[in-house]
This record gives sequence, structure tokens and C-alpha cells, in this order.
Amino acid sequence: MKVQTSRFGEIEVDDADIITLPEGLIGFPELVRYVLLDHDTDSPFKWLQSIDDGAMAFVVITPLTFRPDYTVEVTEEEIAVLKLENAEDAVISVIVTIPMDPKKMSANLKAPLVFNLKNRTGKQVIVKDAQYQTKHFIMEEIKKYAKKDVQADIRKTAQANVSEKPDSNAGNS
Repeated sequence: MKVQTSRFGEIEVDDADIITLPEGLIGFPELVRYVLLDHDTDSPFKWLQSIDDGAMAFVVITPLTFRPDYTVEVTEEEIAVLKLENAEDAVISVIVTIPMDPKKMSANLKAPLVFNLKNRTGKQVIVKDAQYQTKHFIMEEIKKYAKKDVQADIRKTAQANVSEKPDSNAGNS
């Protein structure tokens, strides 16, 4: 099928690549058919392009890229809508907002998208965990987790050095 988009011009979409979100997205319940397009070959970002309205496309990213501790609890009802049989079939993405200053791009961790890639179905869910908000600044999150990684590496190195040193009191009787 050919789809005219405002961002990518005319694109050819294979029916097998269409992802259906039966309830649409928050604010866009009428847009239920999408396709995921690569932003760039080396980019962690993708485009969730609406098939129903070629002018609508959302930038998405896997949240683990910048927030390695991110978790989503999916309810039994949501599992039923997605027809998820295995957790491995679920893929989580979040919608990204990119303002004029890209350093201030943010991701909505409160309302992630859960996709069942096995049957090409998706659903936007609301996470009840209070630590997640609709606006998490991606660059700040990357810096925060990089700092934690560096601190963890320093602790590991320090512990390794302490355990490798001979006991300085040994032999002093």
C-alpha cells in the first residue's frame, strides 16, 4: 500500500509491517494503524508513522537507551488486549518531544507504548509508578546514569585494589 506522508513523502508500506493500536494514542483515538520507520541507521530513534493520517508521525525511542532501570507493569487487561503470550514478545517504546533546543528533548515515561511484535498490536499504557512523569529530559537521564556507571566502576576498582593488597599488618607481631 502507498501512503502519502508529510515527513517522508510517499512511502510503500507492506501490510505485514502495519502495527495496529486498537485504542489509538492518547489524544488520537481515531489513528489506529501505524508503521515504524528508522530515523537513521545509527540512531536510537524511530518514527511511529500513522497510516490513517500521513501528517501524523511521532518520534519514539526504547527507554532503556537512556534509563536502564525503566520498568513497566502491564495489567492482565492490557495483556489481553495485546494478546501477549510471552514477555519476550513485548517491546516498549516511549514518545519523544524534541523542542527547538534538542538538548531539552524529553520522553514520556508515564505513558509508554507496548507493542506485541508477534501479532503487530500495540497499546499505550499508563504507568502508575510515581517516579515516572510525562517529561523526562533524555540528556539529563543519560548523564545521571553515566555518572552512576562511573561511580560503580570506581567502587569496583577500589574494592579490587583493597582485596589485592597484602595485609600490611601481617608479619608484624
